[in-house]
Amino acid sequence: MLLKIEAEVKLDSDPCVLAWDNQLLVGTEDGCIKSFDGKLSPKESWQAHGVQLFALATGNNYLYSSSNDGGIRVWTLTGQKVTELPSAGADIGTVQVFGSHVYGGDESGNITIYENNEIKASYNVLEEVKDLWYDPPYLFTTRDAYVTVTEIKPEDSKTRFMTRHTMEGRAPLRGTECRLVFVSRSGFSLCLHDSSINTVFEKLHEVKVSDMIVTSLAVSGNNVWSGGWDGIVRKWKIAGSKLEAAGEINLGGCINSLASANDRVYAAVAGGKLVCVS
Repeated sequence: MLLKIEAEVKLDSDPCVLAWDNQLLVGTEDGCIKSFDGKLSPKESWQAHGVQLFALATGNNYLYSSSNDGGIRVWTLTGQKVTELPSAGADIGTVQVFGSHVYGGDESGNITIYENNEIKASYNVLEEVKDLWYDPPYLFTTRDAYVTVTEIKPEDSKTRFMTRHTMEGRAPLRGTECRLVFVSRSGFSLCLHDSSINTVFEKLHEVKVSDMIVTSLAVSGNNVWSGGWDGIVRKWKIAGSKLEAAGEINLGGCINSLASANDRVYAAVAGGKLVCVS
């Protein structure tokens, strides 16, 4: 099935990272954050960093951004700077919000958990963190070869953790309900795993996506979208223990990032395009 383009807009700088919170938040190559409504009509825009953004995340009516100029900056959704969260000194490449807590993962292997804009706990998983997911009490982290499952209990210990499992895989990584989706070590396939220790995080399905590297994932409910170097956005349905193909579209440029909203997905495309696909 062919997916269709609902809206498209051209930017003057490549969009690198995306986040969704009833509007689309876009981080660009020149350090700007831009916001758009669901139909890609422009709203606020501001200079957030001096260089390219590495990560964006939203939660609790705030926007969190990171770059290689240190720390995580906290913004209102309309661009007012609230504060800056301290870092362990290394570049923070991924930021996620789970409940009231913000999680940042850096290139030195530090996972820092923030609560009320203060450091609550910090763990070092010994290798660069390119992506992470949290399904209490398990923290899933990945670089290029393995997904590591770490048990953490921030209320009990701010530094101690226990490694529970490892499985072959790489970033990007996303979770939904009792499932975990990530890219295979080769970079060409999607892997679907159970996210429970009761099955030892069993691998349920693997499906080849492309002959080129997959760079981006987005998950909403049972919908999964993938995109990468081949420029094709593909939609998948999680049907029990399988990923089933549900459509695709070629957007003509490398997919830098994806953000999902119900049955739609927004794609940041190299060359300066933002595209809404359904």
